[in-house]
Amino acid sequence: MRIISAELIGWRNYEHQSLEFESSPTILVGPNGQGKTNFIEALVYSALGHSHRTASDAILVKSGAPEAIIRMTVQHDTRRLAVDLRVTGSGANTIRVNGAVTKRRELARLLPLVLFAPEDMELVRGEPEHRRMFLNDLVAESSPALAGDIADYDRVLRQRNTLLKSLRATSSIPTGTLSTWTESLIGLATRIMVARRHIVDELSPRLSAHYGAIASSSDFANVTMSESIPNDTAEPDIAKALRTLFHVKQRDEIDRGSTLFGPHRDDMLIVLNDLPARTHSSQGEAWSCALSLRLAQVDIVRRDSIAGDPVVVLDDVFSELDAGRRVRLGEHLAGIEHLIITAADVATIPASLVGRQHTVVGGRIDD
Repeated sequence: MRIISAELIGWRNYEHQSLEFESSPTILVGPNGQGKTNFIEALVYSALGHSHRTASDAILVKSGAPEAIIRMTVQHDTRRLAVDLRVTGSGANTIRVNGAVTKRRELARLLPLVLFAPEDMELVRGEPEHRRMFLNDLVAESSPALAGDIADYDRVLRQRNTLLKSLRATSSIPTGTLSTWTESLIGLATRIMVARRHIVDELSPRLSAHYGAIASSSDFANVTMSESIPNDTAEPDIAKALRTLFHVKQRDEIDRGSTLFGPHRDDMLIVLNDLPARTHSSQGEAWSCALSLRLAQVDIVRRDSIAGDPVVVLDDVFSELDAGRRVRLGEHLAGIEHLIITAADVATIPASLVGRQHTVVGGRIDD
């Protein structure tokens, strides 16, 4: 897939900006703080339906603007899509594709995109929530139905937690309303956990292969799930295991006012030479793990995509790498249909990825 054009109105520090993408790679160059990442964030929002930097839509709207607008045209073979997103920051956002109202959950498959960013270090060194979001994005890109399950799970989880908090002062354990929310949660949780397991099974060998190439070493990297149910639970028994835990630990959940089991409590473990990379990796090893995980994501998204290659975006990544890793990463990405790169210093971009350059200064991108 290729992005043909993008237009931003009232987005972050952009008052009104249009850009035609004439070739790949597309390179945005400029000092830090001028708007390179803000522009990339708009592309990510159009593809995933959320920002990779903030959970609050309100701060995406430029001060004084009534709303932020993203218009983007993308093409795969002869199929062209016009995307129009309007972000209010308060109230419902609107998404239209070729003029038709579209659900947020449908964007990922229509506009496949993989982002490499400095924040990816959090996938290796950060809290479990970063890895859960990574898995959820991959699951959502694989199936609109599963994207719906993830959204529904978040909604049911909030409702169940609200009920648990309200029951703290109750002397007897209710079996009605709580059981209803619990059963709804179990059904959604089971489908999400099965989907995550399948994704991790596909990620692991790809991660290992990419890690060996990027790090240029014989070290072995892989990923595995760490779940809030026993890790040896077979897929047909996931619902039963969750139901048992919710029954046995119901009083604990009420006392804490929180749901203690399910995909919101799980983690994806990145393992390097049989040790957790989160605590047993050097800076270079951690970066190689993060990059390899994104490369594995490109493989999976490409395989499942109805729109060809995902657009691959590298936001100020090369400055974080030594010369050898820059070259090897560039070689891995040279065949991508549309590659978008940002850099403060163009000299950090490997020679294999030279392309059309645009300068970004003060929320303006030259043509």
